[in-house]
This record gives sequence, structure tokens and C-alpha cells, in this order.
Amino acid sequence: MENLNQSNDNENDLKTKKEIDNEQQINLEEEIETEVNDGQVTKTDVEFLKEFLENKPKEFIEFLNNNNIPLDSYNISSIPRFIRIKPSINNINNNNNNNNNNNSNNNSNNNRDELISVIESEIKTKLIPLNWLPNFYKLEDSTVNISSSKSYKSGIFYGMDASSGAAILALNPKPGDNVLDICCAPGTKLCMISDMLEGNGTITGVDISESRLGTCKTILKKYKIPNARLFICDGTKFNSLSPNSSDPIPIEKVQTKKKLKVNNDNDNDNDKNKNKNKNNNNNSNNSNNSISTTTTTSSINNFKEKEKEVEKQKEEKELNKKKNINDNNDNLIRKKRKSKRASKKKIFDLEDLYFSNTFFMRYSVGGGLYDKVIVDAECSLDASIRHLLKYSKVSRNLDLEKSKQLTILQKGLIENGFKLLKPGGHLVYSTCSFSKDQNESVVQYLLDKYPQTAKLIPSFTPTATPQNETIIPFSPGFIENTYRFYPKNGTSGMFISKIEKLINNQ
Repeated sequence: MENLNQSNDNENDLKTKKEIDNEQQINLEEEIETEVNDGQVTKTDVEFLKEFLENKPKEFIEFLNNNNIPLDSYNISSIPRFIRIKPSINNINNNNNNNNNNNSNNNSNNNRDELISVIESEIKTKLIPLNWLPNFYKLEDSTVNISSSKSYKSGIFYGMDASSGAAILALNPKPGDNVLDICCAPGTKLCMISDMLEGNGTITGVDISESRLGTCKTILKKYKIPNARLFICDGTKFNSLSPNSSDPIPIEKVQTKKKLKVNNDNDNDNDKNKNKNKNNNNNSNNSNNSISTTTTTSSINNFKEKEKEVEKQKEEKELNKKKNINDNNDNLIRKKRKSKRASKKKIFDLEDLYFSNTFFMRYSVGGGLYDKVIVDAECSLDASIRHLLKYSKVSRNLDLEKSKQLTILQKGLIENGFKLLKPGGHLVYSTCSFSKDQNESVVQYLLDKYPQTAKLIPSFTPTATPQNETIIPFSPGFIENTYRFYPKNGTSGMFISKIEKLINNQ
């Protein structure tokens, strides 16, 4: 944090706070643009990609061989970019449309075509629809800027990779579901989940990074996501159950906190009264001493010296007071800056609650276990072309010691997610890695630990009519019903699996 002007002038203090608020907002917008919504491909990216693919580093080739990954898995001529248009919006002039109109399907399709044309003119490239992933479009030119377009700023669409969309497609949330997203940042998964819930259900997001949760919070507000809450928490330890709108406010908790506050206030009053009586006694003694000092010259001199000492102490006290005011101003500004990121705490808030846009979700856990859980686990990011470009040095992604630490974390995440899943519910485990240790081995760990209740099932359901079959661009994983989206298939790299929690005796 930059050093602040220590002036006592109120106008300067307000100006400083305003500048900090503006700086905070700018940083947040930059983070959103960088991490999720733009992803603009530069000429340097293209050049690096070409160089990387023509001269794959030795450690990278070893990684591919050790994990039985085809050597051509990353062979692409360009870096793909995708956007997702909110399905409830078919009119550029009305982004609050929730499909509650009586227009025919033809009119709806015509409106969507017009909307696409407007977006294409704004971002200056053609949108290519993905038949296998509704409302997703590939940008024909991946180098264009999208964050400056009117449609993006008004929340009509957002940037999201198709492979991330595939993970939510596999999760398949339904209206009425309570959905848990562990490792939820930066937040676009929450948007897609919300659209599939159609306003009926709840979303709980968990992430350990406060700055990334700040991005999530901003995205939830921008895209008007209802019934959502965020927790800043280690995903391996998170234990709040799903919310229930009929849950009453926990009055006992409120009353306990109020009693504690009253007791503290009484203790403070007693301390003040004791200090007051002590001061009165001291003043009385000083008065008697003053009378006695008049009897001799030496006593008068002593009295004057005491007066000087008192004056000196008063001056020091004033200086300390001014210093405390400045320190308090600094603390105030820091608190205000923090409040930009997290919601104001209530007495009845759940532990680790960071943000909630629905009142009952601040305190309610009466919904029990979750209907759907997605664990998009932290990983080495080796499957992502973008991260290989971003960090340049492949060794950062393939460090063996770090990979071991990650697998321990991933096992904790998937197991905790499974514990929070209700019987009959589904969990999707996904990563941006092609490491078998971080993918199939983690899934197998869960299956082996819970053989009676954990079952690996297909993530994607084929269409009923072969002539109209939509092909989802995945390759099979190394155990049945696991899926790998290689960059050569047209998306960013991703591993996806889906586990059902069996009902006892099923």
C-alpha cells in the first residue's frame, strides 16, 4: 500500500480515499479482463506458439511420453477464443429478458440472429456457433478485442473457453438444484450454472484466494446472477451445507452475540468508573498537597516543577492524539478498501462467508447436502496453451515436487466435494492438466476409497438419432468414462470426469 498523506485536512483525506477506491475498481476490472473475459491473442503469442510447437522443449516431450499423451495433442495453427451469449437475451436493447414472452420460436431465432450480427459488428469478427455446446461461439479472428464492445459491457456475453463449458455441460445442473462449485474463481462457471438453473436453485462458490473471489463477486453483480454466495475457504475443509429459503434467522446466535456485547459494554463501564474514582482520589490528594506546599519555598518550587511536568505530559498526549488520528485514518481507508472486496459481516453470517446476494443464504444450511458439485481443481495447467504462453518456461508447469503436492491437494478437494454431495447426486472433477497423476489417479483414489457409493459414469449423453448426432470433440481418458479435450480438437486442454454418489443398496 502506498504511503498516504498524513495531513489532518478532511478534504485531502476524502480525496485520498476516493483515489484508492478508483484504483481498487480499475485493478478489479483489469483482473476480470485479463483472467476471464478478453483473452486477446497477440502477435507475440502467435510467434511464441509457432516456435514452441516447432521446437518442443525436452522436458515437455518427456512429460508427454511419461503420460502417454500423443505428441501432436498441442498441434494447432491458432489459439482459439470463445464467448458465451446469455441464453435469456435475444434482443440487444433488452438484456433483462427472461424468456417470459409470447413470441414464437421463429421470432426468437430471428432476434438471436440479429443479436449475433450486432455483436459481430462491434467486435469486428464473425461468430461461429458450436453445435455441441449451446450459446457458445468461436471467434473467427482470435486477435480482436471484446472488452471494449457495448454488448460485453452491458453483460450480454462473456468470454469462456469451450472446454470449461463442457465441464458444466457434464455437470448438467437442473432448475431447483443446490450447486456447489469448489475452486470457483474466476466466476464464469457460476454464470453458466445460473443460466441452466433458470433462476430456480442456489449456487455456492468456494475459493481460497480473496483477490480472485473479488473478481467472482464483480462478475456475479455484472451478470445479475441470483441466489449466489461465495466463501473464502480451503476447499478441502469447507463444510457449510446447502441453503433453504424457509430457514429462519438463527435468533439464538443473534441473542448470544448481543448478550456478549452487553457484558463487554458493562465491563468497559465498570473500568471507566474505577478509573474515574481513582482520578478523583488523585485530584483530592493533589489539592491537599498543594495547600501544604505553601508553607515553604522549596515546596512551592517542587509544585511548579510538577506543573511543568504536567504541561509536558499534556503536550505529549496531544501529539500522540494527533498521531492516533492519522493512524485511525489509515485504518479506516484500509477497512474501506477491504469492504470493496468482501460483504459487511452480519451477526448471523456463516463462517468464512465472503459475499451473498440473497438474504437467507447468509445463514442457511437447511438444504442439506448438495445436488450437484463441481471440483475444477487447482493443477499444473500444462494442458492450457494460454498458460504455457503466459509463463513461457514449461518447467514451471512440470515440476515433479509441485505435482506431488498438487495431487495431495486434489485428493482432498475431490473427497470433500464427494462428502458434501447428496446420495443420487453428481460430482464433476476437472483440471487443466493432462497428467495422469492429477486426473485418472485422483478419480481412482476416490473410487477405491468409497467403492460402495462412488460410481464413475458417462459425462456426456449421445443424441438419440445418429443422423443428427452432435460430436463433442473429446478423446477418451485412460480409464473408462474419463474424457480429455486436447487442443488439437479445437478447445483449450481439459480433463473431465463425472461421478455419481449411489444411494445405499443401489
